Amino acid sequence: MTLRLKLVLLCLLTLSLAAIALAEDREADHNELRALLRTATDAMNTGNFDALRPLFYDKFSITTVDQELFTNLDNFKAYYEGLLKGGNAQLKSIVFRPEADALTEFVGDNIGLSHGTSTDTYTFADGDVRTMTSRWTATVYKDNGKWKILNLHIGTNLLDNPVTATLKGSVKKAAIAGGVGGLIIGLIIAWFLRGRRKTA
Repeated sequence: MTLRLKLVLLCLLTLSLAAIALAEDREADHNELRALLRTATDAMNTGNFDALRPLFYDKFSITTVDQELFTNLDNFKAYYEGLLKGGNAQLKSIVFRPEADALTEFVGDNIGLSHGTSTDTYTFADGDVRTMTSRWTATVYKDNGKWKILNLHIGTNLLDNPVTATLKGSVKKAAIAGGVGGLIIGLIIAWFLRGRRKTA
């Protein structure tokens, strides 16, 4: 075997070992990102925002399904709790079930792009239950050896989704109730005024 052939074989062996090591590293990354998705889902479904904090990079952004933008987790927590608590809350609970479309695509050693769908169940204050599918995209960043969420964007079909339809129905019901109530009050006032004219 010539020296040149030995060098070629050595280079091929080195490249093969490097490729195997990279594949193993990426598999570890994918496993960590799967765990991150599970932890984030459990935290949202239980309202455990303390468990969410370590999952986000110091500077991050979240765009919710109603296109609200958050760069502060405390503000996001207040927004989310406002949907479920208080006298004007229209929802009792939201259960998220996100799934990735494919493996995270790494565009650098420390940057990855993920996307998928989420089939979410909304329970309204009146007991109505609706399921809506949304689409999400996320940018993840490896910070000091740990993957974190840099950006999360959630969107849905604005023109055709059951949650919007339910909310529109609630507004319509409130408007009809208000109109009927106004009519009844008007009739009572008219009857009262007519009675006063007769006695006068």
